[in-house]
Amino acid sequence: MKSPYGYTIAGAALGLALLSLLAGQAAPALAAPATSDHDAVTAAVFDYLDGQGEASLERLERAFASETAQMLTVAENEDGTPYVRVWNMADVLPRWASGDPAQTPRTGKILSMNVVDGRLATVVFDSNGRFFDILTLAKVGDRWKIINKAFVRQ
Repeated sequence: MKSPYGYTIAGAALGLALLSLLAGQAAPALAAPATSDHDAVTAAVFDYLDGQGEASLERLERAFASETAQMLTVAENEDGTPYVRVWNMADVLPRWASGDPAQTPRTGKILSMNVVDGRLATVVFDSNGRFFDILTLAKVGDRWKIINKAFVRQ
């Protein structure tokens, strides 16, 4: 089943419930993120995507815990040795916002989302068909904020 945001809801829970029924057991209650948390995490992820595409510092700062969040990837030194490259989002967000808005619409797709205890979330995100992002979000006050972004090129 697809959500209105385009990601596929994992079938593992459905398979577990069906197996339990076939075995004659009652299916356990399956925990799902609260709709408000799910929607708020989704909104933060798309503030990141759309804020980058629109060159909107306001949306980017709404998405990220901008003073403490980091972005990282595995890169290669000049000699080809791999290393983990890290950026502070306080430096990155103003650069993203200083560019021209994208000329073509940006698309993104949440591939999976896990909300833990209403305070932490992870999202696997296909960013515009160019990058895969693993986003870690935390509930800061009453808002979900991206605190870490790891990415690889597709």
